[in-house]
Amino acid sequence: MKKILILFCILLLTGCTANYNVDIDENLRVLESTKIVGSEELYSAYYKTSRNKVLKGLLEIYSTDLEKNNYEYHLVKGENPYINLKKSYDNISNYLNNSLLFNDYFDKIDYNKNGNIIKIETIGFNPNVLDDPERFYVNNLDIAIKCAYKVVNHNANKVDERTNTYHFIMDENTDDFKILFEFDSSRKFNPYLKMINVIIIIILLIILSWVIIYITNKRKKNKV
Repeated sequence: MKKILILFCILLLTGCTANYNVDIDENLRVLESTKIVGSEELYSAYYKTSRNKVLKGLLEIYSTDLEKNNYEYHLVKGENPYINLKKSYDNISNYLNNSLLFNDYFDKIDYNKNGNIIKIETIGFNPNVLDDPERFYVNNLDIAIKCAYKVVNHNANKVDERTNTYHFIMDENTDDFKILFEFDSSRKFNPYLKMINVIIIIILLIILSWVIIYITNKRKKNKV
């Protein structure tokens, strides 16, 4: 488990970009996926080796641990290769208890289910633990949580309303990194809801305008 975490951290420390995504579907199952792209700093350390071989070498080192922990992984080769890591969880609780990121970096995770309302809140983010030699300092992090249901409360830094994705961003300017994410499992997210509401309002305004014009013309005719 620790070796897999080191793989993430090595890439982060060398300036690589790691896009960490959490997808909560309609059955409250969770898909954890990470796309890791190498940086020029990483590749310059292995200047005699192709980019594809550098990332392939990293995967070979940790492949046994990845398979042991049921991670799917593959290297997408090309001029700008990248690593894809994926793991599925049957439910949110299972994800929070077994996810490498949450377990190794947060002191405490509160998971609360009150009727249809599900709340996730983290406490005590520790990017560097001095008494653990296998821990590495993380100074940039973007956790993107996509949910199939209506989010009712959050402290995300950025929201993509079209896809219902919430970005929690930590960088060198962040003093206290926390995640608050609360949603209603009885209200499915509808990407077209706002558009539908706008269309309905426009139609109602058109009808109201037509009624007003009709009444005004009828009154004019009666006066004549």
